Amino acid sequence: MPEHTAVIAACRRIGDEIEADARYAHTSHLRVLVAGEVLFDEHWRGSAVADVFSVTKTVLATVAGVAARHGLLPGLDEPLDAVLPELRDTPAAGQSWRHLLGMMRGAAVDGPWDVDAVTALPHGQVAQVASAPRLDPPGQVFRYDNGAYHLLSAGLARVISRPVAEYAEAELFGPLGIADATWLADPDGVSYGFGHLRMSAESLGRLGELWRAGGRPLLDPAFAAAMTTPHSPGGPPEDMPYGLGIWTGHGMLLAGGWAGQHVMVLPDAVVVTTGDPRFDFGPPPRDELPPDWQPAVHLVRRYLLPTLSGASPAVRMWRSG
Repeated sequence: MPEHTAVIAACRRIGDEIEADARYAHTSHLRVLVAGEVLFDEHWRGSAVADVFSVTKTVLATVAGVAARHGLLPGLDEPLDAVLPELRDTPAAGQSWRHLLGMMRGAAVDGPWDVDAVTALPHGQVAQVASAPRLDPPGQVFRYDNGAYHLLSAGLARVISRPVAEYAEAELFGPLGIADATWLADPDGVSYGFGHLRMSAESLGRLGELWRAGGRPLLDPAFAAAMTTPHSPGGPPEDMPYGLGIWTGHGMLLAGGWAGQHVMVLPDAVVVTTGDPRFDFGPPPRDELPPDWQPAVHLVRRYLLPTLSGASPAVRMWRSG
């Protein structure tokens, strides 16, 4: 098909730039599916199964959608402290599932509550996140919030009566045929909600196909609709409107993570990029990204999106931004 030829040619051009431009040299993988068919799949460097960083947030929200289909998730506007009573005497009291999923809980996210400072603690990471002072009333201001997703993981584990990683393996990864996922946990056994899920680009593509299908058949339909509806204008790092655990705008969905992890979901296509920052937890955490590194999603926007017939006019405008 002519479109397929153009897609493959664009992917090869992206590969050439990855090889030639040192700013993209950390790029690990590019996988492209059109109408469910794999048209391009190439791995350049690093482990095939690796940390997807903040794409973990979208996966956690997806697990919550599975729990909702099973009737286990409280209403989105219920406070998280209803299932985590230890939050009731903290600044996190009253923050709802919707506030946290939408990164609008209104809490501080820097200093002692920065993700690197929290993950360096030998225990009590959930309590540390919950202690973050409130800067705004919940539900008013979007602020990129790793800690919110760790609270969500703790709350979700309480309602499903087992660690999120264990539930995800049985109820999400297994049905999708994903067998390579491992999900790290904090020292108290809480699966990290904001990052440190490890899986391959192939597995990310399977998740992308689930999101392209509107979550069917694994997610509760009402939750899936809420998840993919913009709840705020969003902000950095993707500068797109934000739903519940996923960026949504320009006629597409986007799961994004540090160091070039991206799953772009269009009506007829799923595009996966991964990056290899050679990350080390430390402390202090370390990586080998050059100061001027760039994510491969920039090349996808420049070369690949124009070849996808299902791309909306909004996507075509976004690619030139």
